[in-house]
Amino acid sequence: MCIHIYCLDRPLIESSSRSTSGLPTVAAVLGALDAPAVPDFLKAIDRAISLAVRTLIVDLSRVDFVGISGVLALADAQDRATCNGLAMLLVPDEATAGHTLRATDMADHFHCFPSVQAAAEARRVELAAHDQLEQVRVSSAAG
Repeated sequence: MCIHIYCLDRPLIESSSRSTSGLPTVAAVLGALDAPAVPDFLKAIDRAISLAVRTLIVDLSRVDFVGISGVLALADAQDRATCNGLAMLLVPDEATAGHTLRATDMADHFHCFPSVQAAAEARRVELAAHDQLEQVRVSSAAG
């Protein structure tokens, strides 16, 4: 298993410091996400969490196998991201990660999208709506 971490404004270049662009950080997982890979996966996810600002997208589209231990690691990663104030979005390949998530009844536990771009756009819309609501709240409190 291998994980590439990058920010959407710098594709395929590993981020060396915390992104200030506000664009999602992507952790692209390659290979198998099984029991032997879980420690390396969680270590890489912790690094991605430390680099991310508001959003972490875990791209599983190039994973060729996800075991039950991998699903548990994804749930752990989501908890870690949430504790750090991040939204974690998944991009599962339907034939591998998607199948395992459905077979373990964990698909509803995650926010899944068909592509990194779709996940990033959905998050951009969500954050824009949140920012609008916050502006209305501040205006109402001041007036």
